[in-house]
Amino acid sequence: MDNKDRNKKILDLTCELLDKMNFEIENAYVEDVGGEENQVLVSLKVTNPAGLIGFRGRNLAAIQLVLSLMVKNILGDWVRVLLDVNDYRAEQRVRLEKMAKSLGEKVLATGKEVSMVSMSAFERRICHLVLQDMEGLVSESEGEGDERHIVIKQK
Repeated sequence: MDNKDRNKKILDLTCELLDKMNFEIENAYVEDVGGEENQVLVSLKVTNPAGLIGFRGRNLAAIQLVLSLMVKNILGDWVRVLLDVNDYRAEQRVRLEKMAKSLGEKVLATGKEVSMVSMSAFERRICHLVLQDMEGLVSESEGEGDERHIVIKQK
């Protein structure tokens, strides 16, 4: 099966799942994630995104996992499904980059280390990338599971 057919099946499956969850979809499309094999981005516009996104994106992450498992069942191949609702991921990236930069500047100004809130691996990666570009800082992930977070320190 080529990617076009695979992506259509993934889109149909996503729309069917969200319809059963009573979410009204205004617009939806699927695209391959550049440079990543077996990874797709499903972008949606819905009328009530809060329930779908959940607190700090937790509902979104759970639905994304369920979709990936459903796709594996139907297609027989593992495809990582990234779900983006009403451009939440892009807005989240901007928020995280600003927060990491601001806290990094605070560490440079005060000399005191700062612990960020617990985050997913995806969120921590965004912050680490911002902080590695800031001279005089080092960032480390600490904690386990849901408590994993970043600590920012001076070099």
